[in-house]
Amino acid sequence: NQEVYSFKVQGFNNEKKVCWGLEGKSASVVMDEINITDLKAVYYGDDMTLTIFADRAVYDKATQDIELKDNIVGRTSDGSQLVTDYAKWNARTEEITTDSLVLIKRENITCRGKGLVTKPRLKWVTFRNDVEVDIVPDKKIVCSGPFELDHIKNIAIFNNDVKITDKDSETFTDRLTVYLDPETNKIARLVTEGNVRVVHRGKIEDMGKISF
Repeated sequence: NQEVYSFKVQGFNNEKKVCWGLEGKSASVVMDEINITDLKAVYYGDDMTLTIFADRAVYDKATQDIELKDNIVGRTSDGSQLVTDYAKWNARTEEITTDSLVLIKRENITCRGKGLVTKPRLKWVTFRNDVEVDIVPDKKIVCSGPFELDHIKNIAIFNNDVKITDKDSETFTDRLTVYLDPETNKIARLVTEGNVRVVHRGKIEDMGKISF
């Protein structure tokens, strides 16, 4: 084993520009693996930067993949935040994956769920299970999953056992598509599909596909 008390490594793209960087307070090297404490990782995208902090990490020198552990916080330069306790970064696909509980915040939307795949450069995320989404000012949406959020297309898709709650009603459906206003990130339109049931002030109404 080789012990070092500060650690820094960078990756370069085809134009020889820095596209990612890692640094830590201490590291131990075992074969192709570098075990890092107090990790700070930075990924430089075309129009945004992702910075990730973690208590511990394992960097694979051969694949350039990173295994992140404990108190993981990721922040993008355009205002998103991700919090979890375990995740993996795949250098080839540029994807972050985890089977743990995850919290993501962006402007007026807060998402919670279990299991996640995200590609920060393309600004999309998929939650696998047990999804809860709060949208300011007064809307809460839950579903069994999966749930997909695409900030390029300004669309969110909820699947399976979807329940929409606001101050006046509850709506149940198999699938919900939320269209977001690209300027404000607020809801522009909702479209429900499949086994739609609306409960409004104690009255229950079964409906087909509705848009509101």
